[in-house]
Amino acid sequence: MLIKNFNVLVVDDVVLMCNFLYGVANKIQGCSAHKALYCKTAEDILESEVIDLLITDIELKNASGIDLLSKVRSGAFSQTAHDIPIIVLSVNAYRDVIEPCILFDVNDFLVKPISSQMLTKKIQEHLHREKLIQPVSYYVDLIQKLTENQGSKEGGVRKVSIVLELEKKTVETEQQLDIAAKTVEKRDFLYWPEGVTTGYYQLDRRLKNLAFTLSFFKHVYIDNGKPIAIDTARNRACASADYLSHIAKNLQKLERKPEFWDAFQICLDKLQPIIREVAEVNLKHNNQVLALLKKLALWWMQTCNRPLIQKKDDSDDSANR
Repeated sequence: MLIKNFNVLVVDDVVLMCNFLYGVANKIQGCSAHKALYCKTAEDILESEVIDLLITDIELKNASGIDLLSKVRSGAFSQTAHDIPIIVLSVNAYRDVIEPCILFDVNDFLVKPISSQMLTKKIQEHLHREKLIQPVSYYVDLIQKLTENQGSKEGGVRKVSIVLELEKKTVETEQQLDIAAKTVEKRDFLYWPEGVTTGYYQLDRRLKNLAFTLSFFKHVYIDNGKPIAIDTARNRACASADYLSHIAKNLQKLERKPEFWDAFQICLDKLQPIIREVAEVNLKHNNQVLALLKKLALWWMQTCNRPLIQKKDDSDDSANR
């Protein structure tokens, strides 16, 4: 079941196309669409609204869709999380267009023209399917490297070189994540119970993501992964916890429900010191890491209970906030 008020932002500088994208997204059950003809308007919406999925054209007037999605991935907007699904549209599939999309972990790349049926299918697909995204620092560093190489005398050659290098790194990371995901599926450490909700889609998504990244970290660590892989997994888990707190803070401002938010804040207050320890622990100290994992498992068990989560009820509007 899709939760209402799942916010989709569509960006295209052609009025007819923008209205088409907006109309298709707005007709999907559970979705509330926003539209923008200009990059500046899109940035204002991303800053002021909690957007859950971005659909943008690459070729925009006086701007580039790559600039917009790179700002999202680098955490430039206070209300919108950096790891939301991003669908990119273009009239061509040239390498110089696709390559930046790969680097910034775009979820899908669609070549125009596109039918309403296909767009609907893609939106629904990405509402349900999570893609692990690198931490904000990764994309900030990526932008800096690309910028530094753009103006040099050998800029063209060096930029292509670094792009290919980073693309290879991204592919390798995704392969590692696929292997880890299969491991997590076989031996769950933390999992989100089926058929339950906090009543807030954004909060459910953050909790699910936290469960996955912590499980990813645990299994990479237990399975004696390479130090760089373990450290990457730890960073992802810590970033997931930070975004959980960030989203909770923003949602609390939008809708005041003291009983729920007081209880959830208690959970966050318990989580934050554990996560700080995870971020600082020496990964060579096996007993300390295992003790922290036990703390996290206990915290998760206490969190996944009433009054914080309840069974979904299709007839209950309270689950559609």
